[in-house]
Amino acid sequence: MKHIFPDYYNEFHCIADRCTITCCQEWKITVDDDTNRKWKKILPPDTISDKRKNLTAYTCKKDGARVIGLDQNHRCPFLSQDKLCHLVTSYGDSVLSETCTLFPREIHEFSTHTEASLMPCCPAVIDLWCEKNIEFPTVSSIVDHSSPMFLVRDNLIKLLQNSDLSIEEALFEGFYILLELYKNQPVTISQINEYFSKQTLFELHSALADINVPADDTFTECNELLQDLAVNYSKEGLYTGFLQPILTEAEKYPKGTFLPDKPDDRLTDSGTGSELSGIWNLFCDMITDHDIVFRNFLSNELFSDLIIPGSSSKIIEHMVMQYQWIIMEYTTIRQSLFLWCSIDPKNPLTYETVRNYIVIISRMTGYDDDDIRTYLENSFAKLIWDWGYAALIIGA
Repeated sequence: MKHIFPDYYNEFHCIADRCTITCCQEWKITVDDDTNRKWKKILPPDTISDKRKNLTAYTCKKDGARVIGLDQNHRCPFLSQDKLCHLVTSYGDSVLSETCTLFPREIHEFSTHTEASLMPCCPAVIDLWCEKNIEFPTVSSIVDHSSPMFLVRDNLIKLLQNSDLSIEEALFEGFYILLELYKNQPVTISQINEYFSKQTLFELHSALADINVPADDTFTECNELLQDLAVNYSKEGLYTGFLQPILTEAEKYPKGTFLPDKPDDRLTDSGTGSELSGIWNLFCDMITDHDIVFRNFLSNELFSDLIIPGSSSKIIEHMVMQYQWIIMEYTTIRQSLFLWCSIDPKNPLTYETVRNYIVIISRMTGYDDDDIRTYLENSFAKLIWDWGYAALIIGA
């Protein structure tokens, strides 16, 4: 069986105590059944002050799954003060659960091949994406007789990596094509090739360029998305250092008080226009400095999440659903960064800040497929958006 992965995959290694946002804090850490059975026979390390009868005694049930119970500071009880794992230092890596062993790796086993990638929930992964364009295998040409949807994914990644398009343009145009394929099933190779041909892409780009969504509407909707995604984390006191400042800032701006309708409407020297619109203009300039990180991040999300094993019966619906979720993820990160900048416009938008919010929002949106479907069905009028809603939150 072929094993397929992006070019950066083998460069990763855990940086342990040097990690800026450890995966052992403020996050649900699941414990698989095999590990739980093994832990029932293992005593806690001598280095842990909170002694219990065995390792299983440190777990609990949450949301239908067995997880490690975090302490009052939302830290894993096995995490030492110097951000190392008591279990690893005492017993070695073999004692870890499947989640802790694999993270941040994500592996999908298809009937024709195996795909591997890394999740953006880890700062060390983002660091691999900040200097060069990462390369993804063209799966449709590697795996014979594969689903035509691998060809769709290959083309969507290629579209996103096209630096002639802005990230927003690439996301919107990709969604429009994916929605058309969904509406015109069954999807064929010739149909895919036609939609992603140079001529069709040129015509699509020209047509969509005439769409102008008021920036105030985009800001308001993205604000609501961010607040909705963050509400449970805020209630539980998780990631407060990152979320509380931007959520407080978000509450300052009611609908209709934000931006000019066009991004190029700059503040004049005399100060006309709203203060926040001026900050938006500065933000648009600053975020382009991190274009490569976002393109790599989004391309990786498409590669790892757009097609998963077992989705063949409704694969195109699953792809549209996942693409919508990726749009939500990106626009929520962008909104978070803008709000962070609006707190003090004099502060530069550093790579470290960008990385932090990619990691945090990725963790907040790390739902499984069933939960994503439930969220979309409960939060929107219908599971599959109209293209107009995508235009609204992307900011076409």
